[in-house]
Amino acid sequence: MKYLEFGRGHSETIVFLHGGNVAGWMWGEQVPAFDDHHVLVPDLPGFGGSNALPWRSVAAAADRVAELLQDRAEGPAHVVGLSLGSSVAIELAVRHPRLVHTLFLASAQVAPPRSVDVLVGRVMMLFWKQRGFWTSLARSYGLSCDDAELFVTTGLGIRVETARAVLDEVRLGMPAALLSRVSVPTLAVAGAKDSNSVSAASLERIREGIRGSLTAVAPGMHHQWNIENVQLFNAALREWLDHRAIAPGLEARGPE
Repeated sequence: MKYLEFGRGHSETIVFLHGGNVAGWMWGEQVPAFDDHHVLVPDLPGFGGSNALPWRSVAAAADRVAELLQDRAEGPAHVVGLSLGSSVAIELAVRHPRLVHTLFLASAQVAPPRSVDVLVGRVMMLFWKQRGFWTSLARSYGLSCDDAELFVTTGLGIRVETARAVLDEVRLGMPAALLSRVSVPTLAVAGAKDSNSVSAASLERIREGIRGSLTAVAPGMHHQWNIENVQLFNAALREWLDHRAIAPGLEARGPE
């Protein structure tokens, strides 16, 4: 599995786990903001530099990340995931708890997505290998120049089989029995303008399933809010790492 590594000499490790349809490059605005940490940024199997590796499951991807942490980290890591990366982060905390210090889950799809979202995902696969499709999608996300080209190149490199397997797994949601096995401090944050299955149903499932977890929304934000509002995302992550608290600018959901 391909990865980038920064700040090897620092004692605390952050591992950033990317979402679907992208790769580790999506954390380009986060890595320099946390240069006081040892940082690992993998491309998950089937994505980016690891697209030659078959995607098997969220659990198998978590095992790959565990191997990376065992090899490169000096102790348990702060695990930051967005969307698909959040699912991998949860599995990592369940399957390899001694490797995980905290979880920061952004845009986690823990509840089953809406039927219309699954349908849209299946329709997207009809155009998967067309460059124009990825160019239009990049434009809709507000990406430009180098970021847009990275997005298009990454998307074209993802096998349709990988996308289909991920969708089939994510649409089932994550069961409460799995969430209840997470034993590390956890903060989940969704964009307030994300799909209701993420911004409401998934946050509720995390809050009820992971004991002691904190949940919040980022006002005005959508799914890819680490890029949409870099300053807010980085401030939220910094507040979590330093104080295990919800940052100003976020709105708490449920009891703290």
